[in-house]
Amino acid sequence: MSKPLMLLFLALVIPVFGCSSDSTPQPVLSPLLSPPPPPPPPAPVAAADVGGAWFTRIANNAVNCGLGEFIDAQALVITQDENDITLLTSTGVTFVGTVNGDIVEWTGDFDERGGTTTFTSLSITVSGTAASGNAAWTWTDGTDSCNGTMEITASQDWSAADGGSNSLPNIADSFVFTDGVAFFTGIANSVNDIDYFAFVLAADATVQVELSHFDPLTNDLALEILDENLNQVVFSDSVDGFEKVEAQLLAGVTYYIGMLPVSAPGEVSYLISVDMN
Repeated sequence: MSKPLMLLFLALVIPVFGCSSDSTPQPVLSPLLSPPPPPPPPAPVAAADVGGAWFTRIANNAVNCGLGEFIDAQALVITQDENDITLLTSTGVTFVGTVNGDIVEWTGDFDERGGTTTFTSLSITVSGTAASGNAAWTWTDGTDSCNGTMEITASQDWSAADGGSNSLPNIADSFVFTDGVAFFTGIANSVNDIDYFAFVLAADATVQVELSHFDPLTNDLALEILDENLNQVVFSDSVDGFEKVEAQLLAGVTYYIGMLPVSAPGEVSYLISVDMN
């Protein structure tokens, strides 16, 4: 190799290496070889508007818990702050969750059957005033445990408003169940503003009714079921604003669900959820 070519080789190699105190060549990394900074986190997806009252039909699979499959009707009131939501159910349970685009998710637990039920996953897709999705849950009382799933459909349009002239059983608003559930909304203006809703079962069934009015501090509403002879089958009057009754009822008999103001110094709205199994 001629001397000019050797000098050119050294000129190309020397800038790539530095020298330490023992004259051992050390690599010098160019700033161009440094790793790039991580990308910024994705911006939250604009949330669908899901605030307000929702009425849900829950097909609950609790076979692993020895309870079989059954239908549950629940009303929800959702408060929304952009992508964050708070849900209050018709049994008085509160959940917190999120909305990303049209996907609504929440987690949490609640007391049930002498133990605690915990949602391990729950995701619902909203389309306008309708929604559907699935959930998985576990239950334990500290000794025994089991798990199950839910198929959930919901709507903001399923409820029927009370007719306004249904203050006695003989002028009650009549209704039929749709897929095992029914929902009502109404307003109580005074302690005399009673509302009745009448139904007849096609087959013997267990009927569960929930009444929620979300205003226990200034108003108190009670809940009852009467038979066709106006005998009281079940009654509930708690102090927390959430009433729940359940009864085994007979086919072919007219029954009446009654909303009874115990104290209502101001106007109060209410939601009623009914299911049969």
